Amino acid sequence: MNPIVKQMINQKINSLDVKELIRLSRQYQIPITVKQAKQIITVLKKHPIDVGNPNHIKRLQNELKQIDPALYKKAEQILEPYKDHIDWP
Repeated sequence: MNPIVKQMINQKINSLDVKELIRLSRQYQIPITVKQAKQIITVLKKHPIDVGNPNHIKRLQNELKQIDPALYKKAEQILEPYKDHIDWP
């Protein structure tokens, strides 16, 4: 993966806030509540993500699944545009 693209994606994902996440969910027509957005952001802030590190991605996936499997699916759909640049395990 291009290191500059990787850095830009890391920065974008790690700087998301609740408002931006809700905007993205509406843009992609994936309904989430403010509570769900807060849960996703809490997990993202807890462990800043490095999209080039499969362990970071796996940890993010596992934490979201533990909170709520449906929430995990929504988060995955919202972050779909970044998947081409993420090393998903």
